Amino acid sequence: MHWHGLRIHVIILSLLAGIALIFSIQWLYQKYFLLEPLASILKGNKSIEFFEVYNEGRVMEVHVSVSQEADLMQTYKEIRRDLSRLLGRRAYQLVLKDSRDSTLSQVWYNCQYAVYQAVTQGSYQDMAATVNREAQAAGVESKIYIDQENIYIRLKHQGHTLDEVIPRGTSQPAVSAPEPVAGGGASAERN
Repeated sequence: MHWHGLRIHVIILSLLAGIALIFSIQWLYQKYFLLEPLASILKGNKSIEFFEVYNEGRVMEVHVSVSQEADLMQTYKEIRRDLSRLLGRRAYQLVLKDSRDSTLSQVWYNCQYAVYQAVTQGSYQDMAATVNREAQAAGVESKIYIDQENIYIRLKHQGHTLDEVIPRGTSQPAVSAPEPVAGGGASAERN
């Protein structure tokens, strides 16, 4: 079939071949420059028990289970550093997978208020005391780590773990002091 001297079937086949080539190149890039290096990095980390990578949509999800013996804060920071180095500006979400049981879930439920209060008010010692008290009352081992970016909480009970990483939101001070207000203007003239 011809249209103004052009062969339409050749144009359509060329277009389909071009689209197939583009998708093939993208698939190869994903596989050999992202997924395989990512799998290699995560397999090389002795603190990771298992991982899963979901590369659907705009945000890559990396699900990781940290071994019970590992330092949660150190391992989390290593994983974030490795992901940032490999993925660059690409958006990703690091999801911690744990093996929580009902006891651990209840202890975490009882502690959440103190944890989020600490994030907003800076009452980290009170938070640690609450988490340790709730954990001890339930026969649960607790470990709390804190750095400039996050609060890391690991609870252990009868071979099960609960891992939580809570951002501190340190872009602003935890407790901001009111700034002094300079006097003057129309209201000062009336006094």
